[in-house]
Amino acid sequence: MEHIRYEQDGPLASIILARGKANALTGPMLAEILEAVEQAQADPAVGALVLGSATPRFFSAGFDVTQVFRFSREELEPFLRRFATLVDRLLHFPRPTVAALSGHTYAGGAILSLTCDFRVMAAGDYGFALSEINIGVGLPPSIFRMLADAAGVTNARRMFLTGDAVKSARALEIGLVDELASEGDVLEHARALGRTLAAKPPAAYAKIKQVLRASQGHERRPDGQAFTIDVDTWFSDEAMESKRRILQSLGK
Repeated sequence: MEHIRYEQDGPLASIILARGKANALTGPMLAEILEAVEQAQADPAVGALVLGSATPRFFSAGFDVTQVFRFSREELEPFLRRFATLVDRLLHFPRPTVAALSGHTYAGGAILSLTCDFRVMAAGDYGFALSEINIGVGLPPSIFRMLADAAGVTNARRMFLTGDAVKSARALEIGLVDELASEGDVLEHARALGRTLAAKPPAAYAKIKQVLRASQGHERRPDGQAFTIDVDTWFSDEAMESKRRILQSLGK
């Protein structure tokens, strides 16, 4: 695989994002992550799954805006469907999942981390944000429910409406993450938690997780996607202007 690494050590499988310093998500990268998730789920030897990053200071900056912001409607629709399918697979992965957030975790990267049962984040001046409001696009209710389940409704509402980043210490305080670790130790802390969880009775864990997801309003959809795709919001006048300004600021 070109953009990720899939590693297995006993009952613990790890999907390591490895696309540049910011792990910006592209269509091929999403396809690789989805393939790795399905590989882990199909393997009865896998007792827990860790989602991490190969680079310091970033878990993922979200979608690769230099590509996605230039997509036509015909290109964007399958990209968002693939992302929604990946979110669904991770959200309903029947065994324990842990996200190892080695740094900044934004937008699509933040959403991927919210699918996991637990999150370990690097201590320091790192942010966690759902910043879609800043580019003029909306988020579906299911993503709000995921965030509210982790951080509480009041904090989730503020994050949704402002797009502001929550720093590591605050993220721990509000329950958005479960543990902080030094930057170089995040992955190992997440793996240690994954090994502990992998020792739980697997059928009971899967059943309890299914009950929790249902209580959070995350019933599985017949189409295998985690949320309804709203492509129109990406092509509104204000979204187009926001995308133009962002690309211009990046020199793109």
